[in-house]
Formats: sequence, structure tokens, C-alpha cells
Amino acid sequence: MDKRAKITIFVGIGVFVFGILGMVIGAVGVGGLEESTQFSLEEVTNGTIYIEDEDNIGDIGVTFWVKGTYVDDDKNGIWDLCETVEITVTEHPEVVEVWAVGAKTMNGSFYSEVIHDYDRQGTSSCDSDLGNRNFDRSDKGYVKIGRACFGCTSGDFSFESNASVSVTYDDKMGKEVGEDIVLMFIGFLGGGGALCCGVVITFIGIILIFTLKEDAPVEMMVGADGTYTMSSAPESAVGIGVSQNIAQVTTSTVITEEMTQNEPFEFPSTQSTDSEEATDADPE
Repeated sequence: MDKRAKITIFVGIGVFVFGILGMVIGAVGVGGLEESTQFSLEEVTNGTIYIEDEDNIGDIGVTFWVKGTYVDDDKNGIWDLCETVEITVTEHPEVVEVWAVGAKTMNGSFYSEVIHDYDRQGTSSCDSDLGNRNFDRSDKGYVKIGRACFGCTSGDFSFESNASVSVTYDDKMGKEVGEDIVLMFIGFLGGGGALCCGVVITFIGIILIFTLKEDAPVEMMVGADGTYTMSSAPESAVGIGVSQNIAQVTTSTVITEEMTQNEPFEFPSTQSTDSEEATDADPE
């Protein structure tokens, strides 16, 4: 097998293996995404979450979820779950309004919200409007009823509830989800591309096995009379990568001193021989 074909195949296999590793990284990102979207607290009536305000400009806060559906049986214009579940904040960190407009007024307390600005008028409420329904976790039977700790800085956030609730820490979840999405993108996109390239490169290497042949050997010999004899294979045997067992045809070419005046080879001089013969012929 020609060396160039071997190198091409090895490169293709290496790229293919790299693609497999990329797909594994993408799969890890998928697993991380599922973990990142889990509740910080699940099915509890009280709890504490530590707020990590890394940028010191206040966090988005936490979101409360309960199992149920959006219904308004009493027709009072408010989703029934928002009326039956009561959540009280017992402790919260300092609140700032660097970007969180109105955070000081809310003072870290719980407030009703299903879809923020569902009516395009900045409304956050539990109004029983068909456009004011959140289905992000409906596959698990959860509906959103409100949020708390808007604009909170670092510190403990604690609450109590008269019914079981589940809580997500929005800032932390958003950061982790973003990292997992980037990991998935790099893994699947880079891995998929590497897999395709690896297959193509390997295929090219296989083709080279059958197309490349070894260069036919060329020998240069110097005769006793100072002439060069070039021995080469016939044109039909010229190639790269395949040994030739065909009998070679010898082509002899006489090269004169003028033709090789730039060559380092020096032809044997005949002057000394003529002088010696003349000396032997002249008796003293």
C-alpha cells in the first residue's frame, strides 16, 4: 500500500473518531439540559434558596409552580389556583433597582404572574385570559402561578405556603441552560461535521490504494569507456505505489563531456596514456 494512501486513511479515521467524541459531548449537553431545567425545590410547603447575585445588580428571582390546570370555575376573572395557593416570603436579601424597575416596591415578596406582559400592556397577573397561560411544564402537570425576589442581591430567600409548590431559581437555571445549549451546539455540529469529513477522507484514501503506484526504478551506470547507461522501466510500467516485476527495457544513452560539463563527474583523460605509449616506443 502506498504511504500516501495510508496517511490519508489514518487521517480520515482520526477525524471520524473526533466526530464521535463531538457527538458524545453533544449528548452530555442534552443530559445537562434536562438536569438544568429541574426544580430547585419540588413539592414543598416551605424552603430556602440561596440567591447568587454574581454581578451585584440584582437577580430575576424565583418562580412558583403548582400541579393543576388553568380553570376559572367561579368566573371571577382569576385562575382558581392563584386564589387557593397562598405563598408568604419570610426572608429575602436586599433588593436593588439597577435594572429591575419596581423591585423596591415589591420588596422581594411574592406576586402573581403567569405570562409577563401577556396583554402587551405590561401586565403581570393571574387573569383568566386564554393568552395568560404558561405551558412550559404542562407535560409534567405543572402550571405557573407567580414569582418572588425580583431584584434580590445575594443572600437567603425563604418562604412558606399553604399548599405544595415547586420552585425554580431562574437566574441559575438560565445560566446552566445556556451553557448546555452551547455544549450541544458545539458537540453535535462539530461532531456531525467531523463524522462526514472522516468518512470522505477515508474513502479518498481507499481510492488512492488502487490508483497510486510506485515510481518505476531508474538506474544510472557508468561504463568503462566513460559513457552513462540509463536503465528504466517501459512506459507501461510507470506509476506510483505498485512494485514492477516486468522485465525492464534498457535504453543506453552516450553522454559526451560537453553535455555534462556542469556535472561533477570527470571523464578519464587519454593524454597520459598517449604519452606513455610514445615513451615506450622511443628507445633510449
